[in-house]
Amino acid sequence: MNKIVRILSQEITIVTLLGVISVITAWAGVQSSLHSGQSNTSMTFYMERLNSSNNLYLTSELKYRTDLVVWVEKQSTLNQGGDINDGYSAGSPELIELGMPCLLENPESQLAECKSYIDALYVPHGELYDEAVQFLEDYEVANEYSDRLQMLTALLAVALFMLGITSVIRQDKLQFAIVLGAIAIAGFSISVLLSVPVVSVSF
Repeated sequence: MNKIVRILSQEITIVTLLGVISVITAWAGVQSSLHSGQSNTSMTFYMERLNSSNNLYLTSELKYRTDLVVWVEKQSTLNQGGDINDGYSAGSPELIELGMPCLLENPESQLAECKSYIDALYVPHGELYDEAVQFLEDYEVANEYSDRLQMLTALLAVALFMLGITSVIRQDKLQFAIVLGAIAIAGFSISVLLSVPVVSVSF
């Protein structure tokens, strides 16, 4: 036990630990910054997709309400024996391409029952919304990693401070306790770093 105390109290051991923990601190700081950058990027994409999704939904709703009026007119014309292709139509391209075949197939049906038309109108909005949700989840994960690493750099700063004050402490057992605490912090920090995905940077 005394031998271990002497080894951990030696200047070379403390200097080595200072170097190792400094490297770990720098690495944690860099990774925290990179994860923060990822979270900011994900948030930007989330807002972009969400705005696009909302705009597309509003456009789809406007199209549907307009198409509903055209549908009723065409349905009335068809029921009276007229040609639904006659005259000017203010319907959307989705109504002309997908809705009208549904009407011809079943003149008594409702526009909302035409699945191909509804899908063409609303599925793109749903896909953009799903993408937005995925980017939001990516943001939350990256932000959590960044916060965890920021806390880790603060903890490592404590370890560096502990090792720094050993230079003015002359009692081997006290030095040993402080160094042992710094080693414990370093070990914990390494375990945390291993649990966080590494973000690589291309030069």
